Amino acid sequence: MLYFAYGSNMDPEGMRERAPGARSLGAARLAGWRLTFTADAPDAGFGVPHIEPDENDEVWGVLWDATEDDLMALDDYEGVGLGAYARDVVVISHDGRDVEAIVYLSLTPSYQRPAKDFVEILARGAEAHGVPRRYVEKLRRLA
Repeated sequence: MLYFAYGSNMDPEGMRERAPGARSLGAARLAGWRLTFTADAPDAGFGVPHIEPDENDEVWGVLWDATEDDLMALDDYEGVGLGAYARDVVVISHDGRDVEAIVYLSLTPSYQRPAKDFVEILARGAEAHGVPRRYVEKLRRLA
């Protein structure tokens, strides 16, 4: 199953721990959406990534080929059972073609700034998978 990561699941080390069967397919783009940060993770103490529709923006991330077991583990990590996030399906661009992929969306977004170290994890993960430099720099400016 295809999964589009736009947050901490872009980080290769984190994904090896959380979803060891997932295989990176590289950078992918979600047009018509924007990246925000929400306070939905009370134990985090800082904003965590969320995306929402915005026809004038785009979100870059990583496309993963994940097993059902990987997705179940990611459901736990994302707090699906707690009502923090839910799975949805979006159309992303990858290697010049449009494909459907699973994403996680916050169910009750309330905006909060991300922590600098957390943004660096996102930027590092994006770089590792070939996300365009301009977007990586945009991520770094968020903290």
